[in-house]
Amino acid sequence: MELNALQIRLAQTYEGGIYAPGRILEDAQNRNDALFLFLLQEAETCSDTVDLMGRLAVTIDRLQDVLEALETPANDGVEEAESEEGDKPDED
Repeated sequence: MELNALQIRLAQTYEGGIYAPGRILEDAQNRNDALFLFLLQEAETCSDTVDLMGRLAVTIDRLQDVLEALETPANDGVEEAESEEGDKPDED
């Protein structure tokens, strides 16, 4: 797969440009770098930097929503209840 200009720019800036030119995709797959692979995939179909920035802003908002949901005390109760259910003896 040949990378477009946005993908190359991402590769040059992501983690300080850790991926070698000419082996970017292969190296990312070998390292199982899902975030970087996601970024490359998003950049593949973007028309320009503004388009990519918009897509990333939406992704960041969604990730922030997930983080906030995980931080709520209600989720801690769900996890505790699930672990307690596994500790209960059968009542038969």
